[in-house]
Amino acid sequence: MYLTVYLLLLAPAVLAAASPRLSRHLAPAAAARMLAATMAVAAVATVWGLLVLAAGGLGRIGEVVAYTRPDPAALAAADPVPRTLGILAALLLACGLFRLTRSMWHRRREIRALADLRGLPTAGDLIVLAHDQPDAYALPGRPQRIVVTSGMLRALPADERAVLLAHERAHLAHRHDRYSALGEMACALNPLLRGLRDQLGFALERWADEEAAQAVASRPLAARSLARAALAGTGDGPTAALAYLRQQVTARVRALQGSRPESRRSAAALSASLVTVTAFALADAALALGRFLEILHP
Repeated sequence: MYLTVYLLLLAPAVLAAASPRLSRHLAPAAAARMLAATMAVAAVATVWGLLVLAAGGLGRIGEVVAYTRPDPAALAAADPVPRTLGILAALLLACGLFRLTRSMWHRRREIRALADLRGLPTAGDLIVLAHDQPDAYALPGRPQRIVVTSGMLRALPADERAVLLAHERAHLAHRHDRYSALGEMACALNPLLRGLRDQLGFALERWADEEAAQAVASRPLAARSLARAALAGTGDGPTAALAYLRQQVTARVRALQGSRPESRRSAAALSASLVTVTAFALADAALALGRFLEILHP
């Protein structure tokens, strides 16, 4: 249990270092899915590793031993976890859960703040705000809406508006808000994953860019639309929404000017292997924790 738990706690750092490099060799949709899965596994590994250490350390405190009355020989033979380490793990776990609760509360508050927009007049799924600042974003939740300012509509010709709307509809169709929420929650549980959260945000925008380019059957048109929108303004919409101009516009324009990206099998296989190894470590730690709890409750 001891070695497996430390491997679990090391796994998020390894995944955070390797995943951005691997994602560059995957198509945007595959990269986003891989990054989301990696963050989910890394967050679970963090929580489970800390939980096992906390249980192993706190389970040896005198008061706990006096209450559970385990077999002394079995307890002594179990992989030892120092009490101080157990207390530290419990504190880190509590901090992570506190950050997760706070993050979810902030996100829920932001989504509720956008609720009034859903009551505005629509043209299909489109809401047009009378605002000079060019901006556009997909509104998560039900009913699904695309919010565009009048300034953005004036900044783009009709064919480039079609790109923008296809981009935001791709966000809604593939429920990218869920990927984004998962990234925020994983990052709250383990701050080492902040870099992956940013990579995930970029992959989601690239995914929507490619869907938009395919919808209008023109990569140059998609690149022009994004570039013109960026030159017109820097609006990035509400934090809880998926905005057209939020993520690395220059890199996205450059990617659209090239050929459609394809996934390399080697990168996909290595990504799957890292996640699988971490999952096996999780299973082994779970079994070890079960055996330790049996010792505490003979």
